[in-house]
Amino acid sequence: MKNIFSKIIGLGAVGCSALLLRSFYERKKFKVVHYNISTDKIKGGKKIVFLTDLHNNSFGKNNIKLIEAIDKISPDIVLIGGDMITVKSKLGIENVLPLLKKLSDKYTCIYANGNHEQRLSENKFGLSYLGYKRILEDMGIVYLSDSSVDIGENIRIHGLDLEKKYYLRRFKKPLDIGYIKERLHIDRSHYNILMAHSPLFIKDYERSGVDLTLCGHFHGGTIRLPAGIGVMTPQFHFFNRLVVGMKRLGEMIEIIGAGLGTHSINIRLNDMSELVVINLKGRKRA
Repeated sequence: MKNIFSKIIGLGAVGCSALLLRSFYERKKFKVVHYNISTDKIKGGKKIVFLTDLHNNSFGKNNIKLIEAIDKISPDIVLIGGDMITVKSKLGIENVLPLLKKLSDKYTCIYANGNHEQRLSENKFGLSYLGYKRILEDMGIVYLSDSSVDIGENIRIHGLDLEKKYYLRRFKKPLDIGYIKERLHIDRSHYNILMAHSPLFIKDYERSGVDLTLCGHFHGGTIRLPAGIGVMTPQFHFFNRLVVGMKRLGEMIEIIGAGLGTHSINIRLNDMSELVVINLKGRKRA
């Protein structure tokens, strides 16, 4: 009996080691995921790279592997959906600024807030929110905080800030009535792309009249089950489907990036870090 228990413990240790190694691999490697979207609101097309939830992670020195992958894609626009930095007991930023500088030197970059950027306003990390914003704007990055910018022909990009209460653990209520309307002007004649960090409020985003919403925040569900179900989100939602991939609601598409990093829960299983590419193409009206 003692030998049987020893074997079971040994097998368990081997299994745990294998899972930890796999998790490390999925955190330090990334895959490129492509989505194709057609719309009759634009002519031609745009190739968009979407980055989210880097959390100060680094793929090679100064994120050279990430930069090389983006250069290979050669996007028209780089959209950045927040939580590139990590705000915990200290500020994790050293792997972020070199990446953003390299990208902003080559591409049109548009940045929207995640909850970690907004936590810089607590001003205990040696860099204020306004200071961080100014650094990025000095690089030439367009920083959207409850604001919008027009890009190309008939494309409008919006960055929505979500208040702190919407990031509380297990929060499931909809946004306050008029929340988006009070902050952003959605003109439905444009092709409207909304960057809103949490995917949880998909119904509110759809009602606002946007065409495409880009989210992150849930890190792909940490441990991914079949059918895209995430075992646990950073807000402790369990077995959630709104963690990764393309979702459709009415005429709106929501794309949820699995992100490029982790922070408090440093685990990824069947949930590799990912770089999102959106091929947005115009189509003729019928």
